[in-house]
Amino acid sequence: MQRLQFIIKFSFGFAIILGCLLGAKWIVMLSEIKLPAALLGMGFLVILLFLGVVKPEWITPAANPILKYMALFFIPAGVGVVEHIDLFQSQWVMLALLLTIVPTLILTSLSPIVKRIKFRD
Repeated sequence: MQRLQFIIKFSFGFAIILGCLLGAKWIVMLSEIKLPAALLGMGFLVILLFLGVVKPEWITPAANPILKYMALFFIPAGVGVVEHIDLFQSQWVMLALLLTIVPTLILTSLSPIVKRIKFRD
């Protein structure tokens, strides 16, 4: 019985995550915007979580295995870096600036929002 409950919770959480991704793929396909569907889908999921439409407990059973094996998803990116090492060598200053400035701006702009949400109870 407990295993069946886990399977149902996992399936429900996976359906929510997959629904956000498929909705984003559909929007990207129809609008032809130059944005990765996975990124847009994550944005949808964050908005649904922020608005309280989706509860974190609903997606936790499906998200935990994805997070557990997330390192495997970076293997293709690592191969891409090795394949284009000459591009990285020629543009290293721009990449260094992007890798420092963008995360700093995102963290400083999101931290007040997250602090407000976390302690809103």
